[in-house]
Amino acid sequence: MKTVYFIRIFLILFVGALTTVAQARWPLQAREAVNQFLIDHSSLQGREFSVQWTHLRVDLPVCSKSPRVMLQGRDRAWGQVFLTLRCDDARGWTRPVGIYVAVKGRYLVASHALRTGQRMTAADWQWAEGDLAKISELMVEDPDQLKDLELIRPQQAGTPLRLNDFKSMTVIKAGDQVRVTLLGRGFAVSATGQALTDAAVGGTVRVRTSEGKTLQGTAISSGSVDVLLE
Repeated sequence: MKTVYFIRIFLILFVGALTTVAQARWPLQAREAVNQFLIDHSSLQGREFSVQWTHLRVDLPVCSKSPRVMLQGRDRAWGQVFLTLRCDDARGWTRPVGIYVAVKGRYLVASHALRTGQRMTAADWQWAEGDLAKISELMVEDPDQLKDLELIRPQQAGTPLRLNDFKSMTVIKAGDQVRVTLLGRGFAVSATGQALTDAAVGGTVRVRTSEGKTLQGTAISSGSVDVLLE
């Protein structure tokens, strides 16, 4: 037992030493510049984050002013992030660096097994917490994001919910009887018809009116289609 205890203590001290070395290779000036860049970045506004400073292969040169920080190749400053530090003093230098930015936050997970085509209710999801950067850029962080959506693939209990697991809910199916509102300049006329295609809210749908005319309109809600007359 004592041997196991001492091994654990050694590992803790070893990891701590590595972290100290990694931070020591980062000059305070550079760390402050990176931290301020992240604080100001739009993708991190209002979010709680922490930086894991990676080990630099070479020491950064001294700069007489705070170096400029630029994000390489992406819009979101989460997860594994590659930056460019640029010193604009008389000597001048540019260095690529990498860091990991962890973002603490809440997201929705399935509270039980969910089926394809299911429309979400409050009983179908629950909150979980963790590093958002390790999950997905498309995780669901607000239940309102699921409004008028339905699942396109089944989900197991505890699975993080992602927006690409959903599609707009089908409110009209081919063969449905629908109410058609013909909209013109200064007037609106209602008629009945039959849907010829499926459609989600806001989607395009073809209908055949009771007079036999085929029109193309927009699905407004279940059984309701608007047709704009030019």
